[in-house]
Amino acid sequence: MAFKAVQAILCSGCFVLGLSAAIAAEQIRFDTAEQWREWPLPMGIVQLDQAGIVRPVEIRKNVDPVRNAAAFGGGIRAVGSNAFTADRLIDGDSSTGWSPDPAANPEDWWVEIDLGRAVAARRITLVFAEEAPPLALFDVFLSTGEPAVDVVGNPIEGSLIYRTKQRFKENAKHRINIELDPVRDPLLQFMRFEALDLVPGAELVEVEVEAIGDNMALDLLAKGGGLELIVDIDGFGDAASFANVLPLADGRFSLWSENRRINRSVNVISRMTLDLGAVFWVDLVRIVGDFLSRPGQFRFNFDRYEVLTSDGSLAPDGTRIWHKQFAGKASQSNRQLGIANHHFATTKTRYVRVEWVFWDAACAAACTGCGIVPPCQFWGGTRELQVFGAGHPSRVVFSSPLIDLDSDKQVQTLRWGADAPAGSHLEVRSRSGNELQLQVTYHDKNNKEVTAKKYGKLIPSFKGRIDTAFSAGGDWSPWSNIYLRPGEAFQSPSPRRYMELQVALISARPERGAQLDWLEIEFDNPLAQQVLGEIFPVQVQPGKQTEFAYYIQPRQIARTGFDRLLLETSAPVEFKGVWVDGERQEVVVEQMDMGFAVTLPAPIRESKLLELRFVGTVFVDATRFDVFLADSRAAALSRQRVDSGDAYAEVVSSTNAVRLPVGPQLLANVSIAPRIVTPNADGVNDVLRVEFDLVNVLAPRLVGLRVFDMAGRLLQLLEDQGLAGDRALVWDGRAQDGVRVPPGLYVAELRIDGDGGIQSRRRVISVAY
Repeated sequence: MAFKAVQAILCSGCFVLGLSAAIAAEQIRFDTAEQWREWPLPMGIVQLDQAGIVRPVEIRKNVDPVRNAAAFGGGIRAVGSNAFTADRLIDGDSSTGWSPDPAANPEDWWVEIDLGRAVAARRITLVFAEEAPPLALFDVFLSTGEPAVDVVGNPIEGSLIYRTKQRFKENAKHRINIELDPVRDPLLQFMRFEALDLVPGAELVEVEVEAIGDNMALDLLAKGGGLELIVDIDGFGDAASFANVLPLADGRFSLWSENRRINRSVNVISRMTLDLGAVFWVDLVRIVGDFLSRPGQFRFNFDRYEVLTSDGSLAPDGTRIWHKQFAGKASQSNRQLGIANHHFATTKTRYVRVEWVFWDAACAAACTGCGIVPPCQFWGGTRELQVFGAGHPSRVVFSSPLIDLDSDKQVQTLRWGADAPAGSHLEVRSRSGNELQLQVTYHDKNNKEVTAKKYGKLIPSFKGRIDTAFSAGGDWSPWSNIYLRPGEAFQSPSPRRYMELQVALISARPERGAQLDWLEIEFDNPLAQQVLGEIFPVQVQPGKQTEFAYYIQPRQIARTGFDRLLLETSAPVEFKGVWVDGERQEVVVEQMDMGFAVTLPAPIRESKLLELRFVGTVFVDATRFDVFLADSRAAALSRQRVDSGDAYAEVVSSTNAVRLPVGPQLLANVSIAPRIVTPNADGVNDVLRVEFDLVNVLAPRLVGLRVFDMAGRLLQLLEDQGLAGDRALVWDGRAQDGVRVPPGLYVAELRIDGDGGIQSRRRVISVAY
């Protein structure tokens, strides 16, 4: 292993739980493919190359599934003769090929290819070597993967039924296209080629397949996704186990169907939901039913149903937002062919849902003479639920395992190397904590997760595996804000023993994808083992300048100590003073864009109470005031965040956030003056000045000043985009045509459009000359 040390002394105690990351005294680095493999990467959504670069996969249309059949367990299934050259048929190299052994029994002049999963194919192409005449007489067999069954209907393991056969006679072509219809022939997995006569020198050099695209619904668990199916969502339905619903998206010929009989006076609704594991660009959902059912049976066992998609966004009530891509009844064509193709405009999608009427109560009520079980139940029998689109995932998120620093360490910064072309970017977040909890997960024999109590009641043959894993404990911080750039100060609480990283690869344009090369964590021993801080007062009036006291209590300070305090906040602030154990300090103050830094006259090396005083104006509820300790003799990024807590017993706070009174107001401290405007350019009351504070306005809002005459006619409109803070608009006494208004009374109205409606302030003013 290559260690990329930044000091001569190795950090022998530091390690990453189960990882082989390169570690030095102040650095943990993830760089090589070996190190990245220890992350639970959602393979199939991202890919990892030998150079150790993590990049999102690109979903394609018009693909050749032969080229990556091996990734799905496919390849040459079997061969009758010349087995050692059979792989040349699927290697993408037309200079090499396969031909039957002339000395072999003619019954052995065959080869079978397995695509590894069932695909929606448009065309098969057979390519013969140009150097010799092609084979003139041969058969091609196609199979969906359907097995033969025994006398009682059970599948015979290892068997295949080839329902499609095509014989080629007197062939003279070196390239033969076999056209398929993905609607009438919805699935293809196996191909068998049988030579019936040999031509000297003839070779089959390549077998190519054109499929409609990469199916995003495959290997969902490996991608961090999943499957859920609930029969009777409004009644007594339980979610089926993953093993039982896997036939919906396993790339096999297997069929999911619910055989439970239901007869109720109300409709019974069922749903199946796919979690693709990431947000993709999707434009097609295919429902492949039991298309090989006997005539007269339901090949497409849905009647009224909906197809919905969601990118995972949540509504204000916490429920997932769904977009309806189809709602209606199955067509006659659906029923005859056993398949439905639902095309729609390209949509960001992580979840795909099919919701259908499982039991139609109105049908049953109208069905007289239908017997005990009327034909009003729709089982939803599905062989494959397929999802297609194109481009890099819109958003894919993956996290590191828990990283153990062996003891409380001060993480200074995160750095990474990435390539993010225009239209893509990378997001990094962190979280930290000191506690771990052991999670024990129980499963039944069907791999369904059950409670420990239920597991204990199962007989041994019905019990499944037990998984154990460590996870973040109760003291862990939430995920931090996004790091804006490499080298930015660590944003999670520190010092801590454990940490975790989260990476998101974002593509705003399907054709662009960001990639991650390496990532490293820089850390050091803390300036103090614990530092608590709290601000007072904790509630103020919006827009009112207030004096604050921030109390800081460090404990178990390092021998070198610290001599700098940094305050960072989004509110405008002005430094007033620092007291150490009640004594005012002579300090050096440096004003910064979002706060200030204070250098003390001497390092603090023992536990003392520090009081930092400043004045500030708060415009946003829960505005944070973050304080950091630093050592002016150390590197610029060597600083330690002060944790919120009880630092001073005389105040009740234990927080670093300042609140505003609860209320919907967006406008505060409004001043409309003077009452009499005299726009005669004498420098006195020439303009109307409207000053105000915007409160809790986090996104730009349109703020306007409107001036009306007493008849209600709009004379002037001044507008601006505003955020929380102090603002001002000025009217010079002119109408919209640029002409000064005549003397008289007017109404000035300040107005802002909020989520809860329009808020405004009005005042009658006079204009005189």
